[in-house]
Amino acid sequence: MKAVVSMEYDIIEKVNEVAAAGGSLEDRLERAARLFAEEFHFDQCLFFLAGSGGALKLAAASSGLCTTGVLCYGKGEGLPAVAMEKGGLVEAQKEPGRAEWEGVPDPGLEGVSTALVYPLGGGGSFSGVVYLKARERTSLSPARKDLLKVASLQAALMIRNAVLLEDHRRAHAELLAMQEKLASSEKLLALGDMAATMAHEIRNPLLSLGGYAARLKRQLPSGSPGLVYIEKMSQEIGRIEKIMNGIIRFLNDNLAELKTDDLNCIVDEALDIFADEFSAHGIAVERRSVHAPLTVLADREQMKIAFDNIIANAIQSMEKGGALKVVTSRSGDFAVAEVSDTGGGIDPEHIGYIFNPFFTTKKHGTGLGLPIANSIITRHRGGIEVRNEGRGASFTIRLPYSGAASVSSDLLPAEAGRVV
Repeated sequence: MKAVVSMEYDIIEKVNEVAAAGGSLEDRLERAARLFAEEFHFDQCLFFLAGSGGALKLAAASSGLCTTGVLCYGKGEGLPAVAMEKGGLVEAQKEPGRAEWEGVPDPGLEGVSTALVYPLGGGGSFSGVVYLKARERTSLSPARKDLLKVASLQAALMIRNAVLLEDHRRAHAELLAMQEKLASSEKLLALGDMAATMAHEIRNPLLSLGGYAARLKRQLPSGSPGLVYIEKMSQEIGRIEKIMNGIIRFLNDNLAELKTDDLNCIVDEALDIFADEFSAHGIAVERRSVHAPLTVLADREQMKIAFDNIIANAIQSMEKGGALKVVTSRSGDFAVAEVSDTGGGIDPEHIGYIFNPFFTTKKHGTGLGLPIANSIITRHRGGIEVRNEGRGASFTIRLPYSGAASVSSDLLPAEAGRVV
């Protein structure tokens, strides 16, 4: 008698072993399904787990019974709904060829003479059901039904623990991401202090260079070939001053000066700045706009800094030549700019760090360009994503589309493209 009782309760120990085993929840549920079918002498056992909207989805099944393949029960459908509403065991004995029990339709009953359904959980909170099926009429003794209840509670605990573990892993991953963002923020604060110091050191020589350029321009005769270079020098000095002012304004956490603008024009101005470098490095530029105007609220100088850094990064990856493709378009509520290069892409091990301040794989890089671009775009309530595509990398920048009727600059045609 003791041996019989021991055999009866073997399933409890076996379910515990399955719950404690490694592997995915799906694998463990499949093992549990085979165990339930074998120990309770049914032809098939299935586990349905609760999903969105109260639906139940098939998570695991033992083999051995050819019935209608029911993969999902909607809310309130079939015997699983009856079992969860009842909060206990549902035992169905039915006539062959019918797919209902006591007026409850259930396509899973086709080809079945006996079915047992027990909810997984308790207290009105259920994670799903265990569904046992047999071709022939069969029944369980009261003791075996109690055993099924205990085994089902163990399976419910296994499911609950797996869900908690997944929630813990997700929370841990989110915590690590927040820690990385905090570390990046601390680096940006240090960068702000450094940039503020550098600005004072750079501005004085810039003022001197600007003054010397203006004085030299006055001394050169009209028509002198050198005037072109002096004029270019003055423009570049002015641009450096604007860039420094923009960086300082950004790093000091001042609000961006948002004005109605056209993203097409901002991108085009950024590209024009690098015309000489494109030529020097043998880089072919394809510029396309599939929507104009692309009206956004932006601080033009800051956004140009962002695009300058992205384009400069692309040029550095194509020192021996290549192709740069820049496409602007509208996607829903966002104006989108996609900058793609053929520079070989980004090492997958590094792609998650390229927006971290001071992270760089270049010998002479500072690791500041892309983090600054990311922060400026984020300040504009936009986002930037990077992925490896084809022979290079592709940066996708999204800014909220403002939908304003007018902008301050000339617009591109609605469908336009040009190759430099």
